[in-house]
Amino acid sequence: MLDTIINFLGQFPTWLATILLAATPVGELRLAIPVAVYIWTINPLNAFGLAIIGNFLPFFPLYYGLNSLRRVTAKYLPSLTRLIDSSIDRAEGRVKEKYARYGALALFLFTALPLPFTGLWTATLAAVALKVPVRYALIGELLGIIVAGIIVSSVSLSADILF
Repeated sequence: MLDTIINFLGQFPTWLATILLAATPVGELRLAIPVAVYIWTINPLNAFGLAIIGNFLPFFPLYYGLNSLRRVTAKYLPSLTRLIDSSIDRAEGRVKEKYARYGALALFLFTALPLPFTGLWTATLAAVALKVPVRYALIGELLGIIVAGIIVSSVSLSADILF
C-alpha cells in the first residue's frame, strides 16, 4: 500500500509530494521525511520544513470539520458514521487518561512521540472528543509535530551515517 502511495505521489513535484505524504494519516512526517530525503533526494532541512507544513495541514479541517462531517454522514451514510465514531472513540481512549493527568501537555507528548498512531490525526480526533479548546490543541500539536520531525530527521540521518 505504501509503495502505491509513494509511486502515485512521485508524479508530482517532489516538494508537493512531500507535503501531501505528510498530510496523510498513514504517512505523516514519520514517513514523509525519510521518503523525501532518500527516495526523492530532497535536502534534509527542506524535507523537514515541507513535512511540518504537510503534517499540520489537516489540523483545522479535522478539528472544525469532524462534527459537521459526522452530522452529514449520520443523515446520508450511517455506516460511515459508525466508522467515524469508532475512530474518535479509539483516539479518545488512547489520550483520555493522559489528558486528565497532564492537560494540553498530553497532546504535545502524544504527538511528539514518533510511534505508529501517535500523530496529529489521532491527537486531533482525541482533542475533538475531549473538547480541548482549539488554542491548546493547536499549540500542543504544532510543537509536538516539530519535535517529532526533529526526532525522525535525526534518526533518519543517523541511520544513513551508521549504515
